Amino acid sequence: MKYAVTTAPTVEPVTLADAKIHLRTVTGDTSEDTAIISPIITAAREFCENVTGRALAAQTIKAYPETWGLWRLPRPPIATITSIKYYDTDNVEYTLAVADYQFDTVDGIVSILEIPATTLRELNPIVIEYTAGYTTGNAIPMAIRQAILLLIGHWYENREAVVVEYVTSMEIDFCVKRLLAQYRAWWF
Repeated sequence: MKYAVTTAPTVEPVTLADAKIHLRTVTGDTSEDTAIISPIITAAREFCENVTGRALAAQTIKAYPETWGLWRLPRPPIATITSIKYYDTDNVEYTLAVADYQFDTVDGIVSILEIPATTLRELNPIVIEYTAGYTTGNAIPMAIRQAILLLIGHWYENREAVVVEYVTSMEIDFCVKRLLAQYRAWWF
């Protein structure tokens, strides 16, 4: 199933203050370190999202299933489904009512209760728009948070592409992937 993030996260699961504590820098410091650390936080979250297949911060996603059926949406956990639209061969848009489908927020499984008797167009016939990601009420697991912090620390200390201590880099990579492996999400 194809998908696209249409609205990126506005709040990271690891704050700048948390990252500075982890890096043992001065928390109230407003120097150029802030300009260096902030993009590293985002990059570490994105890396962990790609390894786990999960949305680690709230974001809006559009998924494009090709046929009717039971779907497992990409990037769980799913907070809400905004809409499920489908298009017939004449490109007429239809929207399913909330009563016409069910979804599981944890696994991201969506099922249509009654399949509309419509012939679907070929390109992106069904569009599911939803919000995914961990929120305050559904906090990010600590192992994932620790993996993000490990990456932040490693990338902060090793800012160049030249690797002098190859073993250290491999140890961090192995540790991060082991922490994230238990949270790997699959969709089809």
